[in-house]
Amino acid sequence: MSSAPALTDAPRAGAMPPRLTPVDPARPEIVRDTGHAHGATVVEKPLSVAERLYNQAWLRKIVILLVLAGIWEAYGRYLDNDLLFPTFSATVEAFVRGLGDGTLPARAWTSLKVLLMGYAAGIALATLLTGLAIASRIGTDLLETLTSMFNPLPAIALLPLALIWFGLGSGSLIFVLVHSVTWAIALNTHSGFLSVSRTLKMVGRNYGLSGPGLIGKILIPAA
Repeated sequence: MSSAPALTDAPRAGAMPPRLTPVDPARPEIVRDTGHAHGATVVEKPLSVAERLYNQAWLRKIVILLVLAGIWEAYGRYLDNDLLFPTFSATVEAFVRGLGDGTLPARAWTSLKVLLMGYAAGIALATLLTGLAIASRIGTDLLETLTSMFNPLPAIALLPLALIWFGLGSGSLIFVLVHSVTWAIALNTHSGFLSVSRTLKMVGRNYGLSGPGLIGKILIPAA
């Protein structure tokens, strides 16, 4: 009785290894459209005239202004009261007429002059307080005390007092402007001076600078 040959997984000596069939890496559930069946794929599509105009920010803003002007004009004509709500066309007409006869520039200069006077007085007062704060500890205490008292106080709250003290005129406006400008400039200037390097301050003092000279030649450029 003959026995069957034993099965083994080991290849025989000198036998060729089995050939592997290459597997297609493409997944059958993924459909790839190469575009050959329907012509070339469009990569860039030119914009229409409306799309190009819509992409212009300045044109969109002009359209918004025109719409607002139209609403203004329509509402003014609906009320029919130039004193309560003048129309857009009446406002433009008055503006052009004021420029032509010089009334509007003259009154605008009057307002600007009051603003400049208030700003100049506020800057001068802030400079004086900041210089005292840098020069001595008493000045620092004075600046800190005044700013803690008056800086939180809104300028509009002082307007009734200014009208009582200075009356109707430029004096009350200048007073309110000085209050608005002084404390903000003084605080920011003092903070800038404190941030200057101590070495620079010592160099200035070694050159004999003090007071306004130290502030003008060392602190202001460094701050």
